[in-house]
Amino acid sequence: MSEIRQRKLKDDSAPAAAAPRARSLAQPRRLRKVFVVLIIAAVCATYFTGLFAGQSRLLDGLARSLGYRHEHHYAVLVDAGSSGSRVLAYKFRVPFTVFGQVNLDLEDEYFEQSKPGLSSYADEPEKGADSIVQLIKKASFLIPEDKRAHTPLIVRATAGLRLLPREKADGLIVAVRAAIAKLGYNTDGDSSVEIMDGADEGIYIWYTVNLLHNLLGGSTMAALDLGGGSTQITYQLDEELAARVPAGDRHAVPTGGVNISVYTHSYLGLGLYAARYGILQLGNKTPNTTHFTSPCVDPIVTDERWTYANKEIVVSGLSPGGTTAARQHAACRLLVAQYVKSTLDWEPEEPPRGSVAAMSFFYDVAADAGLIDVMRGGKVTIGKYKHAAQQACGGANIEQPWACMDLVYIVTLLNDAYKMSLNHPISLYKKVNGHEVSWALGLAYTTIMNRINVK
Repeated sequence: MSEIRQRKLKDDSAPAAAAPRARSLAQPRRLRKVFVVLIIAAVCATYFTGLFAGQSRLLDGLARSLGYRHEHHYAVLVDAGSSGSRVLAYKFRVPFTVFGQVNLDLEDEYFEQSKPGLSSYADEPEKGADSIVQLIKKASFLIPEDKRAHTPLIVRATAGLRLLPREKADGLIVAVRAAIAKLGYNTDGDSSVEIMDGADEGIYIWYTVNLLHNLLGGSTMAALDLGGGSTQITYQLDEELAARVPAGDRHAVPTGGVNISVYTHSYLGLGLYAARYGILQLGNKTPNTTHFTSPCVDPIVTDERWTYANKEIVVSGLSPGGTTAARQHAACRLLVAQYVKSTLDWEPEEPPRGSVAAMSFFYDVAADAGLIDVMRGGKVTIGKYKHAAQQACGGANIEQPWACMDLVYIVTLLNDAYKMSLNHPISLYKKVNGHEVSWALGLAYTTIMNRINVK
């Protein structure tokens, strides 16, 4: 395992202007004595009853009841994705603990999103920057004014900007940096606004879903994330499997003093929207056309307008001509498989091991197809996606013109590329315990933890 690259979940913002002052107990002497006695009693009780691992929560609750004033930390993250931008503001509490490593409890969060994505403003960078500023302003109520100068404000652009010409992407980054620097947060340095590496995107969403399920340090879940421009697959490795994946996809992720070896790979061009456009192009031989017909679009659909990469295109289904639903599904499946195979830059030998969590468009497409509750999520199999695809490719659904293509694409990605069987269970999440499942939480958590650890 010596060749595994150490993955440092670094503080992606500039250093705070001044270290926040640690808060401590300020109670009468007698109360302090009682507090100490109770703490000792609680520690002895947890030790002798074999519940020592739960001491943090027990002692934190006891400390709170005795008037302990917790230290709070804040972070504001912006996910500037290809399909839209999202702001997530977090309020963390440092729980009281006697033993073990300091950790954070997520006490509150705020989520808001806007469309279109930042990449849609490639020719109007100042307008794009303003769209980010307006999102941040909506989240500012969660951050006390006297804390903002010490609160990291981090903007990360994902596949939408990766797919742009470099000069266009750089123009947007420069404009956003200049705009958010005026908001009073900790944004010193260029690292406050960057294009996020695809591997980081995969690692942080894996970190988030396992953090929210309290699985870090144990048997973790694999994480599948499907955005508009790219998709990521991330899961824990054992020594035998680690030897068979590319060295550049192996990372040692620190979690509570222990490094976990994970595999992650990001596929640019295999996000849902990028795949739609690629599949349409593959099925039409006319160069530079903006009018497409496709077997993956129901024949009832004509002249459906859709914008991708700042270009409006017009899409129609093929003329019916006696085509059955089964034939339409088979034709679409063949075309999609061709696109996926030609776009993959690495094909895993086997599926992810253990339980699997999937997010973003995996969730949305399943919800639109009625496979899960739109609010609560749920479990599906690839077989259920496939059955829904077969129905969508043969049904007249003018309100969901992309249903056939999107469902067939997800089946092909999971079954062909990720080697997952049709009966492989997948848990779909948008929220866990009321918290958004986003890579932003993983980045915010590790940023704050790194600041605490260097005090």
